[in-house]
Amino acid sequence: MQTTTLEFPHNARRTYTAVKNLFNKSTKFSSVKCNDDLFIIEARRGLWISPFSENVKMKVVATSSQSCKVVVESSSRSVLNLLNFGANKENISDLSDYINNEVHKLTQPGEIPMRHDSIKFQ
Repeated sequence: MQTTTLEFPHNARRTYTAVKNLFNKSTKFSSVKCNDDLFIIEARRGLWISPFSENVKMKVVATSSQSCKVVVESSSRSVLNLLNFGANKENISDLSDYINNEVHKLTQPGEIPMRHDSIKFQ
């Protein structure tokens, strides 16, 4: 199992939303399960019957009101994956890059759609 921790200067809900959007857009992951209460996302990569597939788990944890960390874990689904040396470590590195990019995109003011049509100014 490989684990890494990413830190962000954004609140936990915004970061969780960015990570969840990443998994909703990606086609490489299957069986994505999101727990919106605990800010946990679990997914599987690879075919269900393949011995070379992996489980990925991400947990967003608030460290303050304006910062959080994302713990990313990758584990093999089979003992046969021991022959695939370093794959989980490389996947964690790639996934970390994707998460950093997605969080950065979501936290840019132009990327977050705002609904102002219900607000009336007097």
